[in-house]
Amino acid sequence: MIKLGVDNGNYNTKSSLGMLYASGYAVSDKEFITPEMQLFYEGSYYAVGERRLRFQQDKTKEQDTFVLTLPAIAEAMKKAGTANGEIALGVGLPIDSYGTQKDAFRSYFLRDNLSFVFEGTAYRCRITDCKVFAQGHAALCRYYQQLKEYRSITLVDIGGYTVDVLTVHHFRLDRSSCASLRMGTINLYSRIQDTLQRSGILLSDVLITDAIRGKIQHTDCRQIEEVVECEVSTYCKELLNALRERGLDLRLPTVFAGGGAELLESRLRGNGLNTVAVLNRFANADGYRLLMG
Repeated sequence: MIKLGVDNGNYNTKSSLGMLYASGYAVSDKEFITPEMQLFYEGSYYAVGERRLRFQQDKTKEQDTFVLTLPAIAEAMKKAGTANGEIALGVGLPIDSYGTQKDAFRSYFLRDNLSFVFEGTAYRCRITDCKVFAQGHAALCRYYQQLKEYRSITLVDIGGYTVDVLTVHHFRLDRSSCASLRMGTINLYSRIQDTLQRSGILLSDVLITDAIRGKIQHTDCRQIEEVVECEVSTYCKELLNALRERGLDLRLPTVFAGGGAELLESRLRGNGLNTVAVLNRFANADGYRLLMG
């Protein structure tokens, strides 16, 4: 039995084995030019990691999320040295939809006689079990030993579309504190792209990430840097204000998690923030795997 945690983010898909790719694909009835990240499933070829798909409030309505999970399963089977086996998945949902969607999300992943080809290798497996956890809470559990000295912790998990918030006391969840804000980093990327587009500068999400990290290579890099600095500052200010409006005192021990937190880490320390940790983008997937036992 192969146990695998998968964080099916709207922006990126991450696995507990460290696999990371954009949550999107191009689809064709013919093979693509290169085999890298190429999936063949149910008669179609998928170039996984291409343009991101639109936001889906309920991921069980389409097969997109399942298709995007197959490369992570293939990688886990490859590392286990098998092309035929049983899989137990640990997955997660945003806090605001966990209670209503967890049963359907679990059923969505359970499959018998699953067959597909990834990067030229044929795989057969059964997904015999799937456990669904709350995003953010799972990430925090993964770091219990590092954070157990803090009596109370507020977690802010910055994803692509949502920012999940919760508070734990002695690692017991305060359920009244749970919330999901539609303030993920997609908003920041869209603002930067819209502003730059008015000057005829067209940057993909990957290049926007480079720009935020100060690594953009462009003839108008100075203008790009100025726009990025302005929009990032505005985004962080609005996010922190929204958290405070929810009654969160960020001068108490606060943990930031997710890809957005990793990207904006320098902005999430100091300035009245009591940031005790910034967890990497694999924290949720690692937590799902850990909580499976």
